[in-house]
Amino acid sequence: MNKLVVAVVTLVAAFLVLEQSFAIKCFVCNSYHQADCADWFDNVTQHLVTCDSWQHKCRKIVQEVWLDDHWDIRYLRQCAAGGTIGKYEGRECQEVYGTYNIRVRYCHCDNQDGCNSAPRQTTQISAVLPVLLTLVVFVMRQIR
Repeated sequence: MNKLVVAVVTLVAAFLVLEQSFAIKCFVCNSYHQADCADWFDNVTQHLVTCDSWQHKCRKIVQEVWLDDHWDIRYLRQCAAGGTIGKYEGRECQEVYGTYNIRVRYCHCDNQDGCNSAPRQTTQISAVLPVLLTLVVFVMRQIR
């Protein structure tokens, strides 16, 4: 029975490591509360956040609202479950004009972490997978 518990724990750990390596990482911030979230974006002071497994894209929203004789602009960066990826791997944003002096631009991407940072870390899988498979084989041999 003890060997079965070890095998189950090993498989769950392997699953969690693999799921984590597949998750996209996005910047998550709001310029209303964080000035360094606005454009030009400072990706040194903001940190990438690992998105939930059901969120496969990064999103950037630029909201412009006409208030007190000027455009108030807010930037939101977040993980996203849905959304259409624009041309050029999401670098071309979509625009929506609302009523009462509101403009919104939004972009979605899924080709790299942060949509404006280093590529996704798929090398983690190739480095970890052999170790995990060796561990699983070892545990299975111990169970016999």
